[in-house]
Amino acid sequence: MPAVHEYFSNEEVSRYEDFWPQTMEEVAEGLDEWKDMDNRMAVVLKETGELIGSAGYWDDEEDEDGETEYSIDYDFNPRFWHKGYAFEAAREVVRHLTEDLHVTEIWGDCDERNVASAKLLERLGFELIETVDDAYKEDADGNPIMIRSKVYKFTV
Repeated sequence: MPAVHEYFSNEEVSRYEDFWPQTMEEVAEGLDEWKDMDNRMAVVLKETGELIGSAGYWDDEEDEDGETEYSIDYDFNPRFWHKGYAFEAAREVVRHLTEDLHVTEIWGDCDERNVASAKLLERLGFELIETVDDAYKEDADGNPIMIRSKVYKFTV
């Protein structure tokens, strides 16, 4: 848990996420929710076993045809940004969804200011569909904060 807290409490990480820097208690609650999910994977360094991030997918939405929509998700400790680890992990998520689960469309999104995440999605073969205003975060008073998000789609 301390390894996850190291980056979930980091302002640089939360700037582009749907959460503010988290306390150890908040991280523990989140990890407790994740423990029974089969759609998240811990990303660890092969050499040391150190936890450096996580990657996975969500399958909680249905489109207008009643089909499940899948979206990719990843987060990493800033000490390991720009080293190819997020790409490697996200590529494995895409492979799992398309080859093992036979998913034909995968969605991805990121804050438009998160240039590295946008480039990662594009390197994976995701196509920019639209840019939207989204209120997925609230200020200290509970008021929605509008954030421009880039929405991407990967099609097999």
